Amino acid sequence: MSWIPLTEADVLTKLSGPEAAAMKTAALGSGQVNPLPEIIDQVIREVRGYCAACDRNRLGDGSTIPDELLGAAINRVRYELATRLPVNQLLTDARKDANRDATTLLSRVAACTFSLEQPVTVTPEVLAQPPAPRITPRDRTFRRSDADGI
Repeated sequence: MSWIPLTEADVLTKLSGPEAAAMKTAALGSGQVNPLPEIIDQVIREVRGYCAACDRNRLGDGSTIPDELLGAAINRVRYELATRLPVNQLLTDARKDANRDATTLLSRVAACTFSLEQPVTVTPEVLAQPPAPRITPRDRTFRRSDADGI
């Protein structure tokens, strides 16, 4: 496997039944729906952004992520789900640590220090890159003739 979709079923393998129910239905306002699909989409875009930051990486087609980053992506989704709830029981130290480790791994991907298997089918999608820095010289306000008498 190379690049795979991140699905709700992947995330639910890391949550107990009561946790999954609480995270998907608790703290919903009138008219709100299960937040899990939206959070999964956000994390997919985040992971793909980290991957694209390294010039050596190519993005897989569609909404896929490298299978090497599946665990990190699931940990990010679990953390984001837990932080939306008004209670802290689901946001344990272990989950905070897992989220920190996931973010560290993604940062390593962006810095090109963690190698990824490249996708078989590359996307034509182009992610926006920050503009190159533009350096302009400053005008000198203090000249040699201003130094007379010093």
